[in-house]
Amino acid sequence: MDTGKVIATARHWAISYSLVEARRTEVRLDAERALDTLKANLVPASLGGEVGWRVLPLGASDVWALRAVSRAVTLAPIEAEDQEAVRQLADEVPEALAEAEAVSGARRLLATQAVRQAGAEAVEFLSEYVTWGLESGLPGILRRLEPGAEPEDITVTDALSPRVGLGSVWRGMGAAELIEASALPAASSLPVSADHADLTEVRSVLASGSTTHLVVFSTAPHRAADLMSALQP
Repeated sequence: MDTGKVIATARHWAISYSLVEARRTEVRLDAERALDTLKANLVPASLGGEVGWRVLPLGASDVWALRAVSRAVTLAPIEAEDQEAVRQLADEVPEALAEAEAVSGARRLLATQAVRQAGAEAVEFLSEYVTWGLESGLPGILRRLEPGAEPEDITVTDALSPRVGLGSVWRGMGAAELIEASALPAASSLPVSADHADLTEVRSVLASGSTTHLVVFSTAPHRAADLMSALQP
């Protein structure tokens, strides 16, 4: 492959990777903002004066956040065998391109011996990299790393599925369980005993009418079933 084609191919790959990485970063930032929004909606439920559960109410208005998290969770990972290749695309390839271009065309006439030597070494590196990249399927790796479209089939029932994974994201809050709001007692029949359980905020969530599901994070030794029992009239 001639030098011009080597440089053009390496430049195309470097630009492609920078765009892919920028889009992956945007997906991750969107997911972080979505998680912050969801976390702000967590409500505590206490038993005996201590928080036993944290409850995340979910409804149709929360689907966007779950989809944003899902898109980040399902990003194709950079496999171990590909990490060095993409690192070079981010660092060494752009540097080599700059050195090669410093001695291209008329600029070579004004370049010092050291600059010309660096340019020659850069072209050699790029030639080896492009040859390796073609043999190793680097263009396919870049396509695989491209973020997919937002998953339209995600609903609130997927909150704890591997495609969203709120239980894993917030593992420190305890065991997570998804409960249909309709399985809980009606809001009007939720008595609160000051010496037993403080369910004021959970009662308010259920009274809103917009919640279809609850993700219940239980702090040991409490369980989601204990919360449901506490809500019984």
